[in-house]
Amino acid sequence: MENIVSLAISLAYILLVLGLATLVARIQGGRSEYSRKLVHILVGNWVFITPFFTSLWAVALVPFTFIIVNALSIRFHFFKAMTREHENLGTVYYAFSMFALSSAAYLLGWKELAFIGLLTMAYGDGFASLVGGRWGKHHPFSFAREKSLEGSITVAVAAFLVTLACIALIPELHSDLKTTFYSWQYGDSVSMRIFIAESILIALATGIFAAFVELTGKHGCDNLSVPIATGLFASLLLRYGSIGMTLYLLVALAILIYAFRKSAITADGIVAAELTAATLYAFSSIWVAGSLLLFFVAGSMVSKISNSRKRKGESRQADTGARNWKQVLCNSLPACVALWVSHFSQNTNTAALICFSVFAAACADTFSSEIGMLSSGKVLNLINLKSVPNGTSGGVTLLGVAAGIVGSALLAIPSAGQYGIRGFFFVLVLGFFGTLIDSALGSTIQQRFADSRGELMDAPAYPRQRATVGIAYASNNAVNMLTLIVICISAYFLKGLVIP
Repeated sequence: MENIVSLAISLAYILLVLGLATLVARIQGGRSEYSRKLVHILVGNWVFITPFFTSLWAVALVPFTFIIVNALSIRFHFFKAMTREHENLGTVYYAFSMFALSSAAYLLGWKELAFIGLLTMAYGDGFASLVGGRWGKHHPFSFAREKSLEGSITVAVAAFLVTLACIALIPELHSDLKTTFYSWQYGDSVSMRIFIAESILIALATGIFAAFVELTGKHGCDNLSVPIATGLFASLLLRYGSIGMTLYLLVALAILIYAFRKSAITADGIVAAELTAATLYAFSSIWVAGSLLLFFVAGSMVSKISNSRKRKGESRQADTGARNWKQVLCNSLPACVALWVSHFSQNTNTAALICFSVFAAACADTFSSEIGMLSSGKVLNLINLKSVPNGTSGGVTLLGVAAGIVGSALLAIPSAGQYGIRGFFFVLVLGFFGTLIDSALGSTIQQRFADSRGELMDAPAYPRQRATVGIAYASNNAVNMLTLIVICISAYFLKGLVIP
């Protein structure tokens, strides 16, 4: 009965919001930014109804319905008060964020995941557009010239206040912040001061992070990235935060900012990397968390080594610039998923071994590719051993093979701190095995295009060119992720060689 009542209240509330927005639009003489932002801000308040649902299907039904309704509205303009004349998928992303966060919050029991994420999107992102449009005079962000400093401050303040409110109103977060709620009642002034200080620092970090994520969002994607990234970041800090985690994230951020200034990573890549770092530290050991930083630093360094042969080889490849969020996720998502699954199944020791193997394989592939292209020797297709041009996916050189072994050995070093010498050799072998898998997949299933001479290359020779060989849309990023998934599975089934 509670679910039916909550669904009825949800429907009534959404209809009320749409009615108000339609009225505002008519007063404004048709479509207006004010009516759109009214919907954007008020719809987010639906999250206050979610605690009254008692079943997953019920809490997910409302946002799932609006994913479909919003998609149809973009096509047929059902709700003109909430659409632009040239609409992107922002409203669909908004509904999907509501669906993903409310469902995840219900399953995990993390109320703050939905509240912080969705309310930051509603109030922060909603008011940022209005504030920036009216008072935005400063545009200091080179990667987001259309965004204003005033709008970013609005996002940060909203996320800061929402996070503080959640800390104050969600009791289970108090013990997670290392200070019990009961200490307030018993007048423990020291514990109260610690609690307040921790709360403010976490809220401040969340606000700054949310503002940065909003800056990276393009074409309505901030309705997806801001709530999910902010909710996840804040939840990890609130439930697993410590002095060690804070220092680690600051070190990671410093490295990422330096890499950004050197054009080694994009702004959205920083968001993905910082979330990955938070996940690794929260759910695993310092050895695993450190391996991520080691991989990023080592990979970035070898990527900068160049000569004429490598530059020619890179001209045949796609996505050779700074690492973006897709590349970061394709190299880290399998490890993060393994940690999430293992954390809630109480099997973190196995997950750590999987993570070491994944990063060793990713590093081996990076070393093999980046250093291998420097070679003046023959480049052979790993499958048929025929000669191919330098830079062709699936091609290997003796120098590249040797570099792959070095890269895998480098990332195997942290595993020795947790698993000893047996773990080191396990990760080294599996990591090098990963670069061979990547080359095999690159020469078979990865999409490649023919140039004017009929030679294969990763990047299309002209717009809308169809792949000559391989599977359409199977890019290098997709091959990397598939390779690391194979390494995850292999490490899981072979873990007995290291873990008794």
